[in-house]
Amino acid sequence: MCGIVGAIGNLDYKSFLTGGLKKLDYRGYDSAGLAFWNNGKISLYRAVGSVENLASIVPDGHAGTAGIAHTRWATHGGVTVDNAHPQRSWDKKVYLVHNGVIDNYKELRAWLAGTGCQFRSDTDTEVIASVIAYFLQEGESPLNSIRKTMEKLDGSYALAILFTGQEGLYFAKNKSPLVIGQGDSRLNCLGSDYAPILDYCSNFAALEDRTYGYMTENSIVAYRNGKNLALRFATKDREDYVYDLAGYPHFMMKEIHEGAGVVRKNVEACFDRAKGTYLFDSKLISDLKAADEIVFLGCGSSHYSSEAAAAYFNRHGLRAASYIASEWIHGVYPHLKNPYYVLISQSGETADLISCLDLIEKGAKTLGIVNSKDSTIARRTNHVLYIGAGLEVAVASTKSFLGQMALMMLLCGAISEDASVPESLLAAASSVDDVVERSEEIDALAEGIVEVHDAFFVGRGMDFFAGEESSLKLKEISYVHSEAYPGGELKHGPIALIEEGTPVFAFAGNPDISKQIRSNVEELKARGATPYIVAAETCAKEGDAFVYRFVDRDFAPFPEVAFGQLLSYFLSLRRGLNVDKPRNLAKSVTVN
Repeated sequence: MCGIVGAIGNLDYKSFLTGGLKKLDYRGYDSAGLAFWNNGKISLYRAVGSVENLASIVPDGHAGTAGIAHTRWATHGGVTVDNAHPQRSWDKKVYLVHNGVIDNYKELRAWLAGTGCQFRSDTDTEVIASVIAYFLQEGESPLNSIRKTMEKLDGSYALAILFTGQEGLYFAKNKSPLVIGQGDSRLNCLGSDYAPILDYCSNFAALEDRTYGYMTENSIVAYRNGKNLALRFATKDREDYVYDLAGYPHFMMKEIHEGAGVVRKNVEACFDRAKGTYLFDSKLISDLKAADEIVFLGCGSSHYSSEAAAAYFNRHGLRAASYIASEWIHGVYPHLKNPYYVLISQSGETADLISCLDLIEKGAKTLGIVNSKDSTIARRTNHVLYIGAGLEVAVASTKSFLGQMALMMLLCGAISEDASVPESLLAAASSVDDVVERSEEIDALAEGIVEVHDAFFVGRGMDFFAGEESSLKLKEISYVHSEAYPGGELKHGPIALIEEGTPVFAFAGNPDISKQIRSNVEELKARGATPYIVAAETCAKEGDAFVYRFVDRDFAPFPEVAFGQLLSYFLSLRRGLNVDKPRNLAKSVTVN
């Protein structure tokens, strides 16, 4: 959530900062702002709404020597110009942008009010700026003021800071991502991820928690616990951050088209088809085999992909369970002697998962399954597997969801020594391609439900997990209230919600249980529902709404989820909504 970009060096800061924010807008936001420093003066601009709204109020041709910018997803205070970032201290000596949440901001705000400080916003961010300003007034240097402020803050923060009359771009980080970039010539940058600074820098360092420091155009100095810290810089693969529609009308459609390719990429990376052997680290596989339970932790789409994976592991005789990370941290889990924790996150920065890592017993084995290299989860887990989906710009997860499922199924195949998994995945990828090629058929179905307020997805076995993810997509993208249920659960309460014309999408990908799901559909139809059966070739009957190419029953979620993604996409378009940036949502959820 939220996005930060900043730099120090001679730049056109309007172009650099607004361009950087555009590369971060996939995170979701509701306001934007920037500030740049030149000759001791800081110019501040903020706007509600899009980065374009911000750009329209910033004059052209104003060069600067340092600048910071931010896209805000509201956590404290409403969506107003006063609450937008950058925030500044009451004396206008400190300007900063902030990702994260300060848990004790009310206590700090009350303390500052007692010293005469007056506030213009409702944000915890203005409190941070004012605490730093307090220490400046006490005679501390900017760096010591930041250090002393960090000692007072409880919570998460990534900060980029400018001081009036003081050269340098300052930073601090704890539990929210922040990366530093070294430019090629008299330029250094920072960002909440690599995307906005990749074109300006050649080497990058992801900051560890409790790190703070400053940069000039020629140097970067970092500290932790008052001691100088040597940052570890490395190059980045620019192909991982390609921000290009490539002729598609929206990023979501582009990324749906890329889903099958991500599945194939994972098969190629994890399995040698010529030798018939898996390519995972042998220590990882042996540790997973030795675990008394494999515990999957995820949020949102990542949780649904891990539910499907856990069921697949159990089918192979491997004890596995899937938990919602935000609930697991409150203790709703069994205590195991030898668990193996698998944390799934597209961004690798999901705050609830990082909280899980904080709680996992020291010495316990952990695996991160992420899409973002050098992310916090990638760095903190014992092992890491990369989804390899490339940059996913649309807020709704599409190709990364398919990549997560593919990677976890390949992992199961390696543990259970089942060499058939890769071929089944390749067949599933071909089925996904077939679904995507028939997008017009799905658009026609979306046209028939444009005016609905409620929808349901039902399935049994693995099909139910596809229903959960498809239902989530419909909520996220088209704002239609949607629920997903196992077919057998409908008569235990949810059937009371069925009204005349309620659309129900039923997935039937398992020949062994397709009769049961069709019986459930008849029950719903008798109550007035309008059913749409989405079936595999082996389960199809005349009158089914959509029939997809055959896949093994356990791999049916791949084409079924692709169907759900496209249905949500087309319904959103037909309702006149913003497909890539749905309201109230963010791509990288970095607050608990």
